[in-house]
Amino acid sequence: MNNKILFMIFKGGIKFLTNSNMDHREWYLSLGGDINDYDNVIRGYVIDNKIIFFKANLMYDQEVIDMACKCAPLMKQQLNNPYLTVCCGITPGMNGSEWEPILTLKDEEITNYNNKIIAQQNKEPVVVPKMNSELEPVLEFKNNYKDPKFIKFATIFSIVILVLTIIAKVILVNTKKIETTSGWNILLMILQVVLIILSIVGYLKKSDRTKYIGVMASASLFFMFDIFDIILGAINLFFTIDQGYILKLIDTGKNAKNAIGDKINQKK
Repeated sequence: MNNKILFMIFKGGIKFLTNSNMDHREWYLSLGGDINDYDNVIRGYVIDNKIIFFKANLMYDQEVIDMACKCAPLMKQQLNNPYLTVCCGITPGMNGSEWEPILTLKDEEITNYNNKIIAQQNKEPVVVPKMNSELEPVLEFKNNYKDPKFIKFATIFSIVILVLTIIAKVILVNTKKIETTSGWNILLMILQVVLIILSIVGYLKKSDRTKYIGVMASASLFFMFDIFDIILGAINLFFTIDQGYILKLIDTGKNAKNAIGDKINQKK
């Protein structure tokens, strides 16, 4: 099944995933989903002009049908394709043959279902999953740029990255591992420092756009093609995506230090 878009009904919203090698399970876990609930999560594919909804083992039930009727009109609008066929369940093909949907919903079935929902709105509220404004990106930023604790940690972290970046440049220049006569190298070094400073300013201003500056700062470090800069860029990129990666790394270092200290004390 090539050229497909994955989608999932997750936490009251319709999420999309494109251009990724992840399957639904890997994607679900990356979003923080509980594996014990995975079999009941409604998901599917947009492929071959079809929107196919299913649950575990590519099967469907009445809940899947109802969700397909609710979500299909929104998805057609979002994907800018009103001619998509809405289906439920998949029969796996054998020996390389195409996978075929089990149930195809007619347009009038979907229309009748939603008309019934509208008629019932005065009696009880109906929750229809909200639509993302755009296809769900593979890269998901998880930091809270309004959290004072995060802002304090992020500011200190970025200052450390800035100092290490400047030290790395001084070493590269003094050891003549980089040509200072190259306009590109000079521009790249200036760009690295400027972007990291802008990151610090962005954190202090609690701006969500700081994450994009952080990604650009990491990219500029990668382009120096020096191992130390690449490591700094990777650390900064992980922090920009989710500070939890760095916090875990710090905890691991502390645990390792304590373990070594305990062994030394035992020998004494």
